[in-house]
Amino acid sequence: MNKILTLLRKSNSFVFVLYLFISYLVFYVIWSPVYYYFLEKFDILFSPTPNETIMSAGLGRQVLEVVILAPLIETLIFQKWVYKLLSIIGWLNQNKFFIVLLSAAVFGLIHFYSLSYIVYNFFIGALLMFTYIIRIENRPYWTVAILHSLMNLFSIIIDPFEKNIINIIQ
Repeated sequence: MNKILTLLRKSNSFVFVLYLFISYLVFYVIWSPVYYYFLEKFDILFSPTPNETIMSAGLGRQVLEVVILAPLIETLIFQKWVYKLLSIIGWLNQNKFFIVLLSAAVFGLIHFYSLSYIVYNFFIGALLMFTYIIRIENRPYWTVAILHSLMNLFSIIIDPFEKNIINIIQ
């Protein structure tokens, strides 16, 4: 595992983001069927979902808000600032795993549309903070913001196809 982490730390930003985006795609391919076949019928909704709000907006607004603004703002708050804040606490600074978990919990909770969306975003938040920590010596903010943008862009692109595929299968 240490060899993989060292390889990731030393890889250029493009390769690093590509590796982690592929990891996200693997997670997405596993999560989607689990959600649609098992979790959706038991999900607890707290507020209108992204599909009922931003995903119903025009493509330009979606790209501006979801692909550009959200990753820039959320990376600043939930990775950069949370990392700096939690790193001040000595035992947390020595145990980065707990920083990843705490950041992921906060990131999940701000995506409070539904219980499953919180869980989904917990894992996304963990991946983003893991990325931030791994790249701490090499532009972590921009690496995370770009990865986050790619994941959100993928969500915008896949959303209409995913709905059609699920409707056909069900």
